[in-house]
Amino acid sequence: MTGASYRGEIVISESIQNLKSAIENSTGRRHGRLLRHYFLISVLLIAGGLIVSGLLEIYFRVHENREELALLQKEAATVAAVKIEKFIQDVETSMRSAAKGLDIGRQTSSDYRFELKRLLFLAPAITEAVIISVDGIQRARQLRLLVSSVNRETNFSGSAAFQRAKQGHSYFGPVYLVRGSEPYMTMALPIEEFKGNIVGVLLAEVNLKYVWDVVSGIKAGKAGYAYAVSRSEELIAHPDISLVLRGRKVSDLDQVRAAFQPVSDDQGRALTVARNLQGKQVISSFALVPRLDWAVFIERPVEEAHEALYASLLRTSGLLLTGLALALFASFFVARRVIRPLRVLGEGVDRIASGDMGFRVDLKTGDEIETLAGEFNRMAGALQEAYSRLEEKVAERTRELVAANDQLKELDKLKSRFLSNVSHELKTPLTAIVGLAANMLDGITGRLNDKQREYLSDIRASSDRLARLIKDLLDLSIIESGRVEFRPAPFALVSLVREVANSLRPVAEQKLINIEVISTEASPTVWADRDRIAQVLTNLIGNAIKFTSPQGRVMVSAQMNGGAWAEVTIGDTGPGVPAEEAERIFDEFYQLTRPGIESRGVGLGLAISKKLVEMHGGKIGVKSEMGKGSIFYFTVPVQPAMDAAVR
Repeated sequence: MTGASYRGEIVISESIQNLKSAIENSTGRRHGRLLRHYFLISVLLIAGGLIVSGLLEIYFRVHENREELALLQKEAATVAAVKIEKFIQDVETSMRSAAKGLDIGRQTSSDYRFELKRLLFLAPAITEAVIISVDGIQRARQLRLLVSSVNRETNFSGSAAFQRAKQGHSYFGPVYLVRGSEPYMTMALPIEEFKGNIVGVLLAEVNLKYVWDVVSGIKAGKAGYAYAVSRSEELIAHPDISLVLRGRKVSDLDQVRAAFQPVSDDQGRALTVARNLQGKQVISSFALVPRLDWAVFIERPVEEAHEALYASLLRTSGLLLTGLALALFASFFVARRVIRPLRVLGEGVDRIASGDMGFRVDLKTGDEIETLAGEFNRMAGALQEAYSRLEEKVAERTRELVAANDQLKELDKLKSRFLSNVSHELKTPLTAIVGLAANMLDGITGRLNDKQREYLSDIRASSDRLARLIKDLLDLSIIESGRVEFRPAPFALVSLVREVANSLRPVAEQKLINIEVISTEASPTVWADRDRIAQVLTNLIGNAIKFTSPQGRVMVSAQMNGGAWAEVTIGDTGPGVPAEEAERIFDEFYQLTRPGIESRGVGLGLAISKKLVEMHGGKIGVKSEMGKGSIFYFTVPVQPAMDAAVR
């Protein structure tokens, strides 16, 4: 079979070489038609590349347009922020000028009112001014209108504005609405007799209508707008005044959250594509008013920002459709001239691979593919011939293997018969030897000296060992011949485990080995041949005692393993089983070699145990780690509940 395969491979290799040569020769004869075809396809691909390039150009133009628009909006927002900050600075400057003219404790009420009136004249945005002493008591109050005041208290010691100004800092309060329409803000700054000596606080209520005027005056395209927001994410000014009057929060806007987060790249913050309060996509830019911790936003709908690109997109779409039409034409051409013939060749390969050696392809393309099809047919013919020869060789080798297998079966039967006959023939004289040695040791033949008694004891021990070996050979021959008597019946597995362990306990005590039987609360009742399972237990526990060092331990347990099986484990504290020998120890006549431990068998105990367990449908195996002992385990079927109820 090997020679035929080698010859088949030679034939296939020769066919492939012929196919390559034919393609190379046909290229010259056919004037490279297929190459020209692929050249045309390449041209089409280049056209497709140009279309992709155009799409990329549009993509980058869109982003560049967005960035340019965002920068313009950023500049407008910055101008608005500067105006707002300058407005607040002018008010603060007027208040500082008025504070310098105040002398708390030395001036009269009329002096205070004069200075406050002068402040209201210099700063029209201030509607109310209050002079507070350092202990928080109001010294004077001046109103622009009697109805403009919202705070008539006279003790300011607990107000945040007073506390902040008393510490030497300017205070800018939150924005609030007066009469539900106009925004106001509280400002306060310290009154100093000289640098560092604070003698009072000047507090003012400032009308922020100017901020609305600044924000409302910003126009961004046709539908663009501007609005101002505080760090607390409250609207200060917005073209839709109803949003401000309702106290609408803007914390759900991504651009507002991003504006008050610290970032290092201002250019990155200049461009934001987000959604506005109405859920529409807008290009949003902002500028901060650091002094007030505000932000001015300018937003413009994305659709409006991209109006200039729509015409370009329309032209590019026309080019793209043209490119798609060309690509479809090219695909059709390739399918007709290349892909379809190759698919036919692929189907031919599948047919031949499935065993249809007589299949041939029929392609008339007038180019290299037709030549390839011819070579394919010649290769298929060579494969068919090689396959026929291989089938003959396989059939011949199969007949030889069948004959050899029959011979092996016959030899196996002869081996089993030989072992059985030899075991029976050896058993009778061995029994006589054991009996005679026992009689002589009992003194029937006369008094024995110590030397004679020692020799006879050795004869008797060797005879017992030989008897066990003969018994193992008989068991093995009976099992292999299929003549084993199998009598399953229900019995308590733990009881059998204790019985076998107690029978081997004297042997273990000679080596000072402790046998522990670990029982569970519910003893499983199994359905098996009690004598055969006892034989398995005897072999496994005996091996554990044999390979365990003196003063070691042997642990035996029985428990359920799933619903239909019970498992018995025999663990020891011996040297362990090497990983490479874990599977081989269950082979016939295989013996483990352990330093310092004499081998007293021929390696049949574990092999017999495995066959007996497998006769019950169970599994047997070993888990071991060198230097940490071994755990042998096997499973037996549990008695079915229905059978248990009947019995």
